[in-house]
Amino acid sequence: MADPAAPNPIVVRLARRIQNVLDLVIGAILAVITFSLIYQIFGRYVLGHAPSWTEEVARMLIAWLTMLGAAACLRGGSHIAVTVLVNALPAGPRNFVLWLRDFAILAAVGVLSWAGLRYAMLNATQDSPALEIPMFWAYLALCVGPALIALQLCLSRIGGEAPTVDPLEW
Repeated sequence: MADPAAPNPIVVRLARRIQNVLDLVIGAILAVITFSLIYQIFGRYVLGHAPSWTEEVARMLIAWLTMLGAAACLRGGSHIAVTVLVNALPAGPRNFVLWLRDFAILAAVGVLSWAGLRYAMLNATQDSPALEIPMFWAYLALCVGPALIALQLCLSRIGGEAPTVDPLEW
């Protein structure tokens, strides 16, 4: 009979795949932002005319980078945390506090994701000035990022891997 506390390899593998995809997408976003800003500088100082789309692309992608980055940081424990209380507790109360933390995170990202989707839908008919694409796509990051945080948190718990709460190491 399998130990119920043992990590579920299928769920852990799924969480790692999502993490790998997030890392790839974040890397691509960083590359596009870098190219966009370098091209804007080149256009302004060499061509004498900065393209209008470069600043808008960078601004929209920074929102996506922030939201997806928050989800990517969750699994590795990369978010800043004050761990004095958690580290001082014995195993039983520590587990309770970590579950309480996870429920608070799920409640917060649930509200953020719902509000982000409503905000994206509200702005779906507005087009961006330079790219002329619906602002829905820019604001959708406010829904997708928190939803991915919730997914990663749930997969970590279901897989038997509580998200880490290690202190920041220098």
